[in-house]
Amino acid sequence: MKLDTDVRQLVARKKTVYPTKRSMNLYLKVDRTTAPATAALYVLFAAAVLLGLAKFMIYDYWVREQQLNSQALALEQRITQQMQELKDYDQVLEDYIRSIPTQQEQDQPDVMELLDLIDTTIRPVAQVSQVTIEDNQVAFSFSGVTLAQAADLVVQLEQSPLVANIQVDTASSTDGARQVEVHVYFQVAQEEAAS
Repeated sequence: MKLDTDVRQLVARKKTVYPTKRSMNLYLKVDRTTAPATAALYVLFAAAVLLGLAKFMIYDYWVREQQLNSQALALEQRITQQMQELKDYDQVLEDYIRSIPTQQEQDQPDVMELLDLIDTTIRPVAQVSQVTIEDNQVAFSFSGVTLAQAADLVVQLEQSPLVANIQVDTASSTDGARQVEVHVYFQVAQEEAAS
């Protein structure tokens, strides 16, 4: 430390010095913007905002509507094409229903086999006047044979594997030549009915 230093200076505080302005700045910038230019900027800004709103609120909805209209038109064309393909649906359905046997028809014996049995056994000798096939029962009438021939025909029917429980209901003479009319009832054998 210096010995010739004044102690008062060490203890005393320094005064705070604030800057002072000694000159005045008189620079003035002249506003060269004009009212029409400012108005044009505001108009452009408003137009930009309106175009943005119009895009989101009008154009997007319009584009979406156009897309939906085109999709609807495409679906209508597809429906028209499908309806054109399905114009014969009723006929196809009817053919399908007729070609598929019902459960009841599947449970019944084969009618063609039964008719073939009657045709091959009875028809070459006699005249068959009526044939009824319902469920597992067959009833038919024939005539034009004698009583002995009718008995032989019934025996031949009885020997068929399709026939079970045969009954001759009536055998009546139709004229003096000993011609008889025979009514025959039989049930279809169960193994044939199941197949």
